[in-house]
Amino acid sequence: MQLAFEFSGEHETLPRAELLASLDALRIRYTVKLVKGRIFVIEAQLAPESAKLVELACRLSMTHQVYEVLGQCGLHDRELLTLVESTDLVSVMGTGRTFAVCVHFMAQNRLYPDRQALLKAVGECIARNGYAVDLKWPAKTFVLLFTADACFFCARVWKIDKRQFGDKRPHARPFFLPGVIMPKVARAIVNLSGIRAAERLLDPFCGTGGIVLEGAMVGARVVGADIQRKMVYGAQKNMAFFSAPCELVMSDATWLPLRCESVDAVVTDLPYGRASVVAGSDIPDDEDARAEYLARLYEAAMVEIHRVLKPGKRAVVVSNLPSLPALTRGMGFLLCDEHSYRVHKSLTRYITVLEKA
Repeated sequence: MQLAFEFSGEHETLPRAELLASLDALRIRYTVKLVKGRIFVIEAQLAPESAKLVELACRLSMTHQVYEVLGQCGLHDRELLTLVESTDLVSVMGTGRTFAVCVHFMAQNRLYPDRQALLKAVGECIARNGYAVDLKWPAKTFVLLFTADACFFCARVWKIDKRQFGDKRPHARPFFLPGVIMPKVARAIVNLSGIRAAERLLDPFCGTGGIVLEGAMVGARVVGADIQRKMVYGAQKNMAFFSAPCELVMSDATWLPLRCESVDAVVTDLPYGRASVVAGSDIPDDEDARAEYLARLYEAAMVEIHRVLKPGKRAVVVSNLPSLPALTRGMGFLLCDEHSYRVHKSLTRYITVLEKA
């Protein structure tokens, strides 16, 4: 079956990387068939109702919708209607008798200034097969996905519920501090680690617990550590609020109470503000001294991350340093991927994906 993933468009590289890492984590065999802007099409041995596909869709944070691709054609209405008429709608509809049709333009398209006329024409074509339109509770929703030079005729398989991330926004949690990673980004970087259900995920700078919360949501056994007592207590409150199981400890990230090679993934956001603390010492006020202080902290923490991580497993590190790969050179990490995202006009964060050799 061909599946199309409609990316959210809020980031250029993260949605695709998140999807591919999640496919690998779930051991789903696939072949990339087509990439058209925000549309990513694969061939995979998955049924639309399969538990594995549901699990995949529930993991993703930067994908809007998942579709079964029924066919592809050019942009003209004659080609589209011919495609719809030639589709085996009986196998798609199953026992369902009602349908709805939606259209999504992924790029500007001047051929269809009247969207309603297009929907009506396709709807009438499907209705001639004995099916009835139901815009409120359709048994099947057909979607016309238009890119700059092609149209995909699809059946919607899954629509990602974005409310799950809104409900976990930082200021809606019992314990909140500004400057934390937003839930959608936290889920994406957890997925980049390739963590699987029941595997052990560590965040050695857990702060308010946003990353370990998303790790628990995908079924990982999460461990969070922070040197500040108030952070550990606050993270415990947040995890309990969402009924998310976790193990939280007060610990220096440069000296973790964990055995060597005992975790399956590390996902963390390195501290960069004045509130960050190591061994009870505040970050210096002087800018140069603070930069040197943080560099020593990052280096020592990455050495410890390498120690506790299993061989062949990944560490996903968010920092304000584009030079983090250079910092970790010689530690025994392989650089897998890099991303950046703009928090605001004066702050860009960098996501580095490393694998323990």
